Amino acid sequence: MRPLVVILFVLAVTGFAGASDVSATLTPKSAHVGDTLHLELRANGAGGRSILFPRAFEDAVNVLKMDSSRVSSQSVMGYTLAIYDTGHFTLADFPVVLGRGAAAETLRTPPVAIAITSVVPDSAANIKANKPYREHPFQWRELLDYWWIAALVALGTAVWWIWRRFFSRRAREEAAAIIPLLPSHDEAIRNLIALKGKNYPARGMLKEFFSEYSLIMRRYLERRYEFPALEMTTFDLARELEDDRFPQVISERLLPVLREADLVKFAKHLPDYRECDAHIENGFELVSLTQYKSEPETVEEQAA
Repeated sequence: MRPLVVILFVLAVTGFAGASDVSATLTPKSAHVGDTLHLELRANGAGGRSILFPRAFEDAVNVLKMDSSRVSSQSVMGYTLAIYDTGHFTLADFPVVLGRGAAAETLRTPPVAIAITSVVPDSAANIKANKPYREHPFQWRELLDYWWIAALVALGTAVWWIWRRFFSRRAREEAAAIIPLLPSHDEAIRNLIALKGKNYPARGMLKEFFSEYSLIMRRYLERRYEFPALEMTTFDLARELEDDRFPQVISERLLPVLREADLVKFAKHLPDYRECDAHIENGFELVSLTQYKSEPETVEEQAA
């Protein structure tokens, strides 16, 4: 008797398990991108067992809402879905678990097809070629948009002309009138005294001493005899001093010092620094021997 009961029990359980399945209902069957879709999954033959429905679907399917209010009474789970891509999709093979533990049974959802189309009509087949570029003819009235540039240029030109015509010339004249011009011998004597006071030789600044000494004496010759001594080399200056209008004492006493100055400036020659005082005294004597006996009036005297 007992084996018969066991066999009947096994057959009952097997028949009970075989009657379980999952049905799926999707509405609508076709929709546009982003439209709301409603899906119902019903577990048939649950027999009071607990039901675990899927909570996610394919990547393209977005679950907006889940309704589990009818799971206990009707074994039905409701879903609100949306698909944001176009094409044909199939919702299938998602697990639904009946029961728990070792007696749990896993069912698979049946396939449900859905077609998603675009809201915008497909016009890609009717794409037309771009029209060729057509250059617009030039119109003079377009220059009116840039009138302010021409106005700025004209204003700047006017300001520059007025300044150059009046203010710049007046400033040069005023500067020339303010600065008095000393006689050539007074200027040379004053510069030689200032050079001696700088005490270059004792400070080891022989190059500075000879450069400034050469400049003072050349400027004196240029102003005294009215020729460009500052722009001449020592060789050119020696040829110029051969003229009869120059006293021979200049060639004899000044040219040796200027040649030595060139050696100090350009050949790193180092003479005895004690000779520098003698060069200063030589400069005083040359100016005294060659100055005008009666210098022309200075600018200050002429203004007076």
